Amino acid sequence: MFAMILVLVCIFCAAGGQTALKSGMNQVGEIGSLGQLFNLDTLVHIFTNPRVLAGLFLYVISLFLWLGALSTLNVSFMYPLLSLSYVITAIIAFVFLKESITLLHWVGISLVVGGCLLIMRTG
Repeated sequence: MFAMILVLVCIFCAAGGQTALKSGMNQVGEIGSLGQLFNLDTLVHIFTNPRVLAGLFLYVISLFLWLGALSTLNVSFMYPLLSLSYVITAIIAFVFLKESITLLHWVGISLVVGGCLLIMRTG
């Protein structure tokens, strides 16, 4: 049970991290080329943005929780459950970032949730 809680928190940390990274990059601005991405000024702007740093921090937390869960559960059971982070990320992006999500996207999200439910029944 403890490992499943770790996986669940890991999923939420990953979703929160991804959303924080997107929010931070919205503040940094659009990057149109590899040259611009690897420009020193751009890199400084990215890695000094508090939201980007928060997103990276959440990913590091997620990594440590994942390692703890891996010590107990089968990776073939756990890894597909990470797809729930896509679902949570889409919902957070819809609510907080005001991103548009099409009906077809919602259908896909429903299929991901259904797949995870099937995996959990077998685990």
